[in-house]
Amino acid sequence: MEYWNSGRMEWSAAIMCRTASKLRQAIIVMAGLASLGPVCAQTGTTNRPVLAYEEPRFLTGTIYAKGLERTNVLFRFTRTATRSGNTLKVLREFTQPDSKLAAREHVVYEGDDLVSYVLEELQTGGQGSAQIRATSGSSTKQEIFFQYMKDGGTNSKPRTRGEPLKKDVLMADMVGPFLKAHFDELAKGQVVKCRYIVVPRRETVGFTFTKEANSTWQGQKVFIIKMEPTSPIIAELVDPLVFTMEAEGQHRVLEYTGRTTPKLRVGKKWKDLEAVTVFDWK
Repeated sequence: MEYWNSGRMEWSAAIMCRTASKLRQAIIVMAGLASLGPVCAQTGTTNRPVLAYEEPRFLTGTIYAKGLERTNVLFRFTRTATRSGNTLKVLREFTQPDSKLAAREHVVYEGDDLVSYVLEELQTGGQGSAQIRATSGSSTKQEIFFQYMKDGGTNSKPRTRGEPLKKDVLMADMVGPFLKAHFDELAKGQVVKCRYIVVPRRETVGFTFTKEANSTWQGQKVFIIKMEPTSPIIAELVDPLVFTMEAEGQHRVLEYTGRTTPKLRVGKKWKDLEAVTVFDWK
């Protein structure tokens, strides 16, 4: 709308000046704006506040086998975010060293709110999603509607489940901005809680974040943040995730150790992978 208002002002200015040259310029400007259409709207977003999960618009990373030496590359990671108006779409891809896709995630936000998350487990054929939608019979309450099937065979049907939407529900793409938003609490040693979306289980799982230590990473000060399940039963199955986060500056997550999206083939079975993911911040 800013562009059209501007165009009208230019048109009015041209008439007021009553000069043929200015009138021709105004007509050209209006015609150009009309032909650009959505492109103009996209350009206008540069003056709008950045959305919570908009940055970085492009990010890469490398997933290594756990160990002191970072030599065994297992996967590469790429995040690409595109914004149209208030809608943000994020594509997260995990590729093998030979560039073959291992897993892919599609995330959609409306403003700062998660709308949908689609998981494609290309190694195993598994696929599922979590969609935020209005609870049936209520105009104010929302739920997370889960779908998941272990393999994508033609005869397979997804199993479904709904769960009430609670505060601070996250998936992997949201963790970094969430930690940054709660940096002050973490720095003071406070416990920060969340619910984490686990599509294959068709549920959210409670987790806590706590600062474990101050440290250094490649010459800069960092916090070591631990993420662990609140349920003792799940804690027996899932090791804590450990995040290395900048203590100063932008408070970015530089790397993390723990469960990641791709799996690792062991014999004839696919196993959940505990690895080290290092992000390539530019």
